[in-house]
Amino acid sequence: MDTAYLLKVGLEVTTGSPCHVFRRPAVSIPMASQAAGGAKAAAAKPAAAKPAAKPSGTFGSDLLGKGFDRTAVTRGNHPPWLVPNSGHDAKLTVANSLTGEKEPFRPLNDKKVIWYTCGPTVYDVSHMGHARAYLTFDILRRIMSNYLGYEVNYHINITDIDDKIILRARQNKLFADFTAEAAGMNAAQLAKAVNEAMIFKADKLQKKAPVLAADASPKDKSEFENLKAEHALKMGQCAELARKLQEAVKSGNAEQILSTAREPVMEKLDKERGHTVSDHSIFDAHGRRFENEYFEDMDSLGVLRPDVVTRITDYMDGRVQKFIERLEELGVAYGSAGSVYFDIGAFERLGYKYRKLVPAMCASAHEMAEGEGALAADDAEKRSPNDFALWKKSKPGEPAWDSKWGPGRPGWHIECSVMATDINGEYLDIHAGGEDLKFPHHDNEMAQSEAYLQRSQWVNYFWHAGHLHIEGLKMSKSLKNFITIRQALEFHSARQLRMMFLMQAWDKGMNYSDQAIDMARVEERKMKHFFGSLEFFGRKPHCQKAGEREAKLEASTSACKDAVHAAILDNFGTPRVIEALSKLVSECTVSFQALPDASLEPVLKAATLIEQTLGMLGVEALKLDPAHKDNWTPILDTFADLRQGVREGAKEKDEAKRSKAILDAVQKAVLPAAKATAGGEVASALAAFQADLTKMSQSKAAASELLKRCDAVRDVDFVQLGVRLEDRGAEGYLWMFEDRKAMEAEQKEAEEKAKEAAQLKIRNKLDQKLKELKVAEKAAVEPASLFRKGANEGLYSDFDAEGVPTKLANGEEVSPKKRKDLAKDLGKQQKDFEKLTSQAGAGGIEAFLAKMRSEAAEMEKQLQ
Repeated sequence: MDTAYLLKVGLEVTTGSPCHVFRRPAVSIPMASQAAGGAKAAAAKPAAAKPAAKPSGTFGSDLLGKGFDRTAVTRGNHPPWLVPNSGHDAKLTVANSLTGEKEPFRPLNDKKVIWYTCGPTVYDVSHMGHARAYLTFDILRRIMSNYLGYEVNYHINITDIDDKIILRARQNKLFADFTAEAAGMNAAQLAKAVNEAMIFKADKLQKKAPVLAADASPKDKSEFENLKAEHALKMGQCAELARKLQEAVKSGNAEQILSTAREPVMEKLDKERGHTVSDHSIFDAHGRRFENEYFEDMDSLGVLRPDVVTRITDYMDGRVQKFIERLEELGVAYGSAGSVYFDIGAFERLGYKYRKLVPAMCASAHEMAEGEGALAADDAEKRSPNDFALWKKSKPGEPAWDSKWGPGRPGWHIECSVMATDINGEYLDIHAGGEDLKFPHHDNEMAQSEAYLQRSQWVNYFWHAGHLHIEGLKMSKSLKNFITIRQALEFHSARQLRMMFLMQAWDKGMNYSDQAIDMARVEERKMKHFFGSLEFFGRKPHCQKAGEREAKLEASTSACKDAVHAAILDNFGTPRVIEALSKLVSECTVSFQALPDASLEPVLKAATLIEQTLGMLGVEALKLDPAHKDNWTPILDTFADLRQGVREGAKEKDEAKRSKAILDAVQKAVLPAAKATAGGEVASALAAFQADLTKMSQSKAAASELLKRCDAVRDVDFVQLGVRLEDRGAEGYLWMFEDRKAMEAEQKEAEEKAKEAAQLKIRNKLDQKLKELKVAEKAAVEPASLFRKGANEGLYSDFDAEGVPTKLANGEEVSPKKRKDLAKDLGKQQKDFEKLTSQAGAGGIEAFLAKMRSEAAEMEKQLQ
């Protein structure tokens, strides 16, 4: 940076670069200077300033043949892509958003990979949409480093200056002030305030209803349908909030009212008082809180810490301003009313390519608005509607930093460019982010970076993780259809979530659904069960000699290894990796079933491949090895053997023989004193089981009671010990160490499913009973009264001898055809009445109906 410039804007000049860097700390995030960051970060420095850019002759002439092929390639309607050719070739092909196709991957510098991923905007809690990006790229990063052998330098940024942060921080401050004010309000005053806020919110939302212009482009029309669905969802949420708020107001509970009305009150307060919030510390504290929570969430998901992390606030020492000033000097930026905009037209006239990722002819209004932010200036004059903000003039209620254009703050896109070029230098091998960032963020980011560096291609490979959807809509905070990472982890383990992601294509959209997570849980359970079974059967007798069965399994293991390798090289095909491993596990069960005649040696080789592959992908701890394993294992074997003996002994019909068999089994399972002492909890549980069996045998307990106690060992005792015990019918049993909470969750889920099934059964019976009751009540009408009472009362004025209507109420004759139909109805009613009378029996029809109503009422009670 130019020291004179920094001094000019009144900034202190310090030695070194104060950007924040850390290298995979275990827990906390100590921020250090770049100088302390290590060789990886230090190796990449921004290029020195060059003369003003001039129109180039041929696009890419600055790079072709210099680490790239001599000819660029063009895919579809994407601009030309320069093909890297100088680095290590692992034979990986990967989806590159710069071409829209899978391309061979090669870094520019041997095995060294410079990778930048857009980090979080820390304005709120992280949700599963964030996990879709960061967990996905963690998987890809692990493959690149641990499997393909690349030396990856992984850099993410923290966006802690943004319109969303500004809005949320000051709204929280204003709501805290309002809460204090509300303490002095009476019930009527508080109700008036929150109701006005609710009306304000509803009016504001209604005004945002999407409108399709008469001259809308096909893209606008397509986007309109999505926006319409999203707006309908928001309107429904608003109506539901209004209903809840009215209930809260009726309750008179001030705390409940404020909690329910928080969002509309904040929006109204921000409109009225937002300009009064000026303390920078309010915005800083907000960002630090959610930054810390983000990293805590990533740790919980098992996402590796980045090699380098930078915050944009730490670049507001003049480096952001200087970057933008350089763009002005190069003729691709211009000031307007205190803000600065990137001149897309000027950029393209210099020979650069704009919109490399989404090369459509035009941008939709929604996309442009999304890119400029919620607090975009209203008074700025752009040379083109597609130009975007590099520097935003700060308004009252917004943080501001000094610049040559006046007080302001950076635009969203410039933040990544400044940090990425500062840390990584003139190029990125990989730039990654979510699918929704392609345009405008990533296209704009590339444009301003390439202009600054005067380089035809800044990013060589752009990787975008597919959207995560809920009920067909992209998961987002604005739609309030998001699940936070912490909420997801309350119901599913980090390993299950990782498995779910591994079973989906990384670059395609995926639905977050019960079905998707259930499929992941099935595979996880299958893998855990395999490893647990192998350890269990490894303690049992098995053959040492290899035969045809063993040769076949070894061939399957080799084929699985090849399939995994091919899948990984083909666009990180983790779904096919999991499929291949799952198939191998299934083939291994043949050996278990053939014991003791089978050899376990090829199973052990398969297990090694499975464990190493899953571990490389971040799926860990599938084999539990508790600290007490060595002491507990022989006791658990004794415990399970005793239980199995009791189950077999319970089949004895003779009571005396059964009791003796049980007592003999108990005596055989008595532990030596030393082993009992070392066994701790499991020895105590075994002793309690033995005592219960002795007592039951002496009291001549029924076989059903013995079996019930054996079930309790499996479902209660072993679960509390963190052991899964499975009955295998004629093949006996097996057991394995398992996470206690996971088993308890399974039991709870099974109970809930059983309850749901029972409820469904009752609901079906109730529906059938109500149908029968409706038919019976209709049949209960005496034929003579069919056209005189009930729904037909008053419709007719005259009837024949059999009770068929002959005249309407107004005296008109009933037509012959109508009389014929009515006679048929009467005949049917006569038959139904007689049938019901027969069913009712001596008690009579009324008693019969009363009984049916009582049965229906009882079922409804059970459903409550």
